[in-house]
Amino acid sequence: MTIIESIKQHQSTFSKSEQKVSAYLLKYPEHAETFTITKLADRAGTSTSAVLRFCQSLGFQGFKDFRFEMIAYLRQQRQKQAPTSGNSQFLNQYLAAITQLQDLDQTTIHQLIAALLDPQMTYLLGIHYSSLPAKQLFWGLADLGLLSEYAYDYINAAHITNTMRQDSTLVLFSISGTKANFNHFLAASATNLPKNSFLITMNSKAELTDYFKHTIVLPGYQSSNRSVVDMQAISMIFVEYLLNLIHEQA
Repeated sequence: MTIIESIKQHQSTFSKSEQKVSAYLLKYPEHAETFTITKLADRAGTSTSAVLRFCQSLGFQGFKDFRFEMIAYLRQQRQKQAPTSGNSQFLNQYLAAITQLQDLDQTTIHQLIAALLDPQMTYLLGIHYSSLPAKQLFWGLADLGLLSEYAYDYINAAHITNTMRQDSTLVLFSISGTKANFNHFLAASATNLPKNSFLITMNSKAELTDYFKHTIVLPGYQSSNRSVVDMQAISMIFVEYLLNLIHEQA
């Protein structure tokens, strides 16, 4: 019996939180290769303890043992499949997402540009892979002579946002836009974000939308879900596009 068959067989015995993990992994089994237990819990909409219980319900000691079994299963499946033009499939997904960038709400983009050009402090946040576009925007703004602060994790962000004021600008990059870690580490700021607060995400149903004054939804969310890593290429192309627009107006 394969690990996938075992998950399906145990469906009726899983708790509600374990079923969330089960449903996510059955839909995106390849994510078990690169996701940490924390990231899997976040994407599945549950807790790390629920992921651990899920693994133990399947007879594994912990997430690490379960992950090794999933990796072995996925490699076997790839070996069984005949070579296909997978490369062109991924490239077509990127091309489609890039083309859709021209359909973004220009009003919100120009509001973001105006906020970034404002002399008040700008705070740029991005966690894990999402730290890449945040850092890119930080350096790009510096090259244009615009001041900003940058944090690549929520603990660091909790410190630098202590000085954030209502006339500051906050930009958070988050592919999924989930709020669990945001609430935990930025609880003091969550209910009192600056008026110039922007969420840049790929998820049109992002939970964090409720907190932010403005949301820019980038294309490519379905492709990101099918990828073994968070797709940041679209976010970084958007940042380059944004920096060029800022340069024209600076």
